[in-house]
Formats: sequence, C-alpha cells, structure tokens
Amino acid sequence: MGGLAALATEGDLDDLAGLMPDDVAPLYHQIKESITRQIVSGRWRAGHELPSETGLCDHFGVSRGTLRRALDDLENQGRIVRRQGRGTFVAKPKFEGSVLGSYRNFRVGAVPHDAESRLLSVGRKRASPDMQRLLKLGRNAEVFEVVRIQFMEGVPITLASSFIPTALAPGLDRADLEHEHIYGLLEERHGLAFLRAEEYLEPAIADEFVAGHLDIAEGTPVFLVERHSFLVGDKPGEFRQAYMRGDRYRYRIDLR
Repeated sequence: MGGLAALATEGDLDDLAGLMPDDVAPLYHQIKESITRQIVSGRWRAGHELPSETGLCDHFGVSRGTLRRALDDLENQGRIVRRQGRGTFVAKPKFEGSVLGSYRNFRVGAVPHDAESRLLSVGRKRASPDMQRLLKLGRNAEVFEVVRIQFMEGVPITLASSFIPTALAPGLDRADLEHEHIYGLLEERHGLAFLRAEEYLEPAIADEFVAGHLDIAEGTPVFLVERHSFLVGDKPGEFRQAYMRGDRYRYRIDLR
C-alpha cells in the first residue's frame, strides 16, 4: 500500500454503525457487516487504513477476541489485508466478471483472465467411466486432460482441468496451450462450433494441491466451477472443473 494508504481518522469510527446486542446476529457478524458496508459503499477505499483494534474494540464495546473473529473473516473474504507492524488496510477490489450474456461473449471476455496461462500438464488418457458418461463416449474412447493455471493481472486466480475427446481435436497436446485461448484454438484449428454451456458454481475449500498452485493458504474458501460445453446437436465437447479464488474474484449478475 505504501504512501498511497489513507490513514485512519476518528471520523472513521463515527461512521461505523453500532451493535445491537439483542439482535439475532452475533456481535462479530455485526462488526463484519458494519465494516463491509464502509467498503462496498466506497467510504473506505482500497488502501485505507482501518482504525486500530483498540479503537474498534472501544467503539463496539467488545473483547479483542470478538473483534479478531470479525477481522479474520474479512481477511479470508479478501476484504482487508493485515500488514505486520503497519496496520490493517482495505484490500484492492476483486476482479469481476458477468455470468450473463451470450455464450460467445462469455467465452471471450466475461471472465477477464490474462491472455497467457501456465500449463501444468497435458496428456492423452483412456476416458474413465465417469468421463464416458459426462462426454457420452464409448468404452475405448480417449480424452485429453489439460491442467492450467490462469491469471488476472499476473495473480494466479484459476486452477482448471479440461477434458476434451481426442477424436475432436487430434494433436491438441502439441498446441501452445499457454498462449492460445483454448476455445479459439478448438474452433479455428479443429472446426468445432461451441454453441452453449451449462455452468455450476458452488463454494469449496482449497486443499493442499489447489492452495499451492493458487498461492493461498490451505482451507481458503474458493469457487468450484463445473462447466459442460456443447457442440452442434448438443454433443458434449468439453468438461471442465476449475477452482477460482474467492478472495480475489467475484461474479456479477445483471438483472434487467
């Protein structure tokens, strides 16, 4: 944050809503929501220093343990960052993408990953029984498994595994999958026309493998994204499972 950080002021405490001891929500949750509203309303912007823990405890009339529980949750959510010996600051805004729009627009721009990715592995293997069902393949069919890390502004955001029938894209394992958009490559080089996709999002917890590749602590909340992509005639063309950092990314839904 450096010199760009805005210092905490006494007025910051005046802006914070007080607690309702008889409210159904526990005190730590009310503190978390009060601070969150300062951030999402723009009152406290990225780099703004939060009041001291002592000042917050006095303002809310709570113990240090109750306050730290709220701050721990805010840190896990990516709302704040703690700097040893410097203080607690509002984190940078999360990357954002819309879940609505046409499938084509979604593929090329709604989730703003960097153009380049890091290829962890690409291999050809016999489709397992579950993959046979997901991709509607025969018993002896093979698939390419492509495992990549995708970035946003140089930050590792997504760990994705894609499964694509080898019959649809011969030689895919020899393509430059670190520098080419996988759907663009499948369309331009293999003539595959993806028309739609079904995508499912659910919360998950990063295990050691996911955490290590996304540069987060094991146990950090993440999005688990499951995507089924279909070709002409509703033929399955890809199955993908991806883990996305919930502390640095959020989905936006436009209701019109």
